[in-house]
Amino acid sequence: MILHSIRMRNIRSYTDEKLVFPEGSILLAGDIGSGKSSILHSIEFALFGARRDSISGDALLRKGKDDGEVELNFQVEGKDVVILRKLKRRRDSVAQEAGFIIIDNKKLECTPTELKARILNLLGYPKEMLTKSKSLVYRYTVYTPQEEMKHILLEGHEQRVDTLRKVFGIDRYKRVAENSGFYARSLKERRKVLAGVAQGLDEKITELKSRQVVLDAAKQRVQDLTPKLEYVRSVKKEKLSELDVIETERSQLEDSKKKSGILEARLMEIVKQRSRNNSEMEEINAGIKHLNDKLESVDEKEYPLSDAIEKNIVSKENELADLNAKMSALAERAKQIDSRIAQMNKDIEIKSSRVSAAEDKRKAVGLIMAELSIKDNVSSELESIGKNLAEISTSITKNSTSLNSSNNLKAEISGLDECPTCRQKVDAVHKSSIIDTEDRKIAKLVSEIGSLEKDKASTQSKVNDLSEKLKQLVIKENGLAVLKVELNNIYSVEKELKETRRLCEEYTTERKRISNDSADNTHSEKLSIDIRKGKDLLKEIRRYEILLSEKKHNLELVAEKQKRKDELTSLQDSLRQEVGLINNEKRLLSEKMLGLSSVAERFALGKEVFERILSEEKELEVEIGKAGKEAEALASIVSSIEKDVKSKEDALREHGRLGILLEWIEKIFMRLMGVMERQVLARVHGQFSELFSSWFRIMIEDEVISVRLDDSFYPVVSQNGHETNLESLSGGEKTSIALAYRLALNRVINDMISSIRTRSLLILDEPTDGFSSDQLDRVRNVLDELNTRQTIIVSHESKIESFVDHIIHINKDEHISRVIRN
Repeated sequence: MILHSIRMRNIRSYTDEKLVFPEGSILLAGDIGSGKSSILHSIEFALFGARRDSISGDALLRKGKDDGEVELNFQVEGKDVVILRKLKRRRDSVAQEAGFIIIDNKKLECTPTELKARILNLLGYPKEMLTKSKSLVYRYTVYTPQEEMKHILLEGHEQRVDTLRKVFGIDRYKRVAENSGFYARSLKERRKVLAGVAQGLDEKITELKSRQVVLDAAKQRVQDLTPKLEYVRSVKKEKLSELDVIETERSQLEDSKKKSGILEARLMEIVKQRSRNNSEMEEINAGIKHLNDKLESVDEKEYPLSDAIEKNIVSKENELADLNAKMSALAERAKQIDSRIAQMNKDIEIKSSRVSAAEDKRKAVGLIMAELSIKDNVSSELESIGKNLAEISTSITKNSTSLNSSNNLKAEISGLDECPTCRQKVDAVHKSSIIDTEDRKIAKLVSEIGSLEKDKASTQSKVNDLSEKLKQLVIKENGLAVLKVELNNIYSVEKELKETRRLCEEYTTERKRISNDSADNTHSEKLSIDIRKGKDLLKEIRRYEILLSEKKHNLELVAEKQKRKDELTSLQDSLRQEVGLINNEKRLLSEKMLGLSSVAERFALGKEVFERILSEEKELEVEIGKAGKEAEALASIVSSIEKDVKSKEDALREHGRLGILLEWIEKIFMRLMGVMERQVLARVHGQFSELFSSWFRIMIEDEVISVRLDDSFYPVVSQNGHETNLESLSGGEKTSIALAYRLALNRVINDMISSIRTRSLLILDEPTDGFSSDQLDRVRNVLDELNTRQTIIVSHESKIESFVDHIIHINKDEHISRVIRN
């Protein structure tokens, strides 16, 4: 088995990270708590799922996340395998969900249990060594956490041996012996039951023989009575044939009587029918006379077609409806126009008052525009005076600078004794000459500055006046703009006023026209009169049409009654003929019944003989049935006794067979299991102890100290020939013992269980805890001796980086682990 890569999403400190594993020796490097061991837990979770004994789903899923997953890609026996397992946070726990496995590009969705079963099959792990709570073979061949290895070293002797029995599969011998003991006890219980079943066998055999004698007697009785019954049944059959012949004649007599009765009833029915026919013919004659009288009372008249009159009425009703609708629409329109005219009059009044103010606003605009005519001149004058003011201020500044310069020069000259340039002494005359010149210059500058300040003050006053004047003109200019907007609004209102007045005149004209149209109601009245007359005529025509329809119906009734009268006349003739035929048939039937008059007496005599034979047959059947039931009951009892005898005989034989089996299990098989367990355990112990000492010598090159395993597989340390307590060793020596124990256990398991396919992979978690620098160097020798295709080491020791093939650095920042270099 070789790992290719692993991807972890929301697993402990990993949010979403993929890690690629090359072949060779690999170091997972990083600070303590950076997330190295989480990678190992994720590998184990991908293979076997979450387990409470190692790491639960709640411990794997990142805090605050609702779901997570691990995807592991590896190769085993030349097959590329990808397995994905998922975690889902429920209300109170974290559960595993269905995932999938891909083997050589063939994907299969599986439950967590199904995934584990397929992985066990791929890795070749014996299923009896894997329970629901532990995967011991994986834990002691591929990856064993340091704490778990220390636990097996420090636990009690019996617990350690039991654990190793499970790892090597040796506990199967103990289980077989224990199960054999359970089986032996069940065999003893079974033999007790069988002994109870077999009890009373001789008595049952004796009872069976006596019951068989009685059964044979009952069967013989049935055989003796059966021929008598068969003879009686043959006689019964002959008598039954004779009765059938007589019954046929008897049936013919009864049929003749029935037919005679039927003919008599038919004659009576014909008489009644002829009487009913005569009565119906009289009613028909009276009805024909009444209908002819009604037909003579109907006179024929000529009227226009009712459809044309009806269409004319509908047309005029539609015209009247349209006219009424038009009048209603005119009335509604008149209301709308009146409302609109009233509204327009109000608008005209309001707009007229607004338009009347237009003249005053036009005058105000003219006055303001006259005042604004000087604005450009004021602005130009202000700009010119402003420039003059700036020139005066510049001159004042320039003269003030010269004044300050002269004052500074006077001060420097007054205190100067030596020229700073030529280093010659400055005499008082030269200094006085320079000071006088500067005084004259200062006096002139002071006079000019005073004059300029007066000009500046005067000019500034003019600037202020012009600025205020210009400001007032700008205010009036803004007011003018407002007046112009208001005046334009008034012009718009004036236009609206004209349009409103025009529309008001149009509405007034339309209102007069509607009043004139509404006043003319002559045509509507004429239409109403025409419709009423048309409806009256239509009613009269409808009544005449009903009379004509009744006349037509009466003519049809007369024809029907005449037809029925003819039918009755024909029927009376056919009934007379049928009476003659019936009388003739009655005569023939009377002659036939006279010839069959003795059949009843012969039938009664034959029936009496037949009933005596039936009684004799019944008595024989009852006697045979009674004997048969007795034989049947006895046969059932005999069968039950035979089964009981057979059951007891089988129980007796099984009791003897189980005794032989019980003796073999207790005296041979159980002892053999104990011998096999001791031999296998001794072989494992010898190989384990030798490998343990060998690995320890590689890590501790000190001839003074040596190690071996005692009978309970506990490390025994000897120094200078004396045994030493394990607790007295240094940290590095303890770690060397734990690592040597781990590697020896790995090698022995792989040698003993040939089906395992994880030999090419080894994971070591912090194997150098407490090692000195020299011991760390010897880890190189350990890796060389392992000669494993892929070895993954988790450690924070930087020295190991110098002799592994690959280094993967893990860094943790803000509670998130990442691969920073691969």
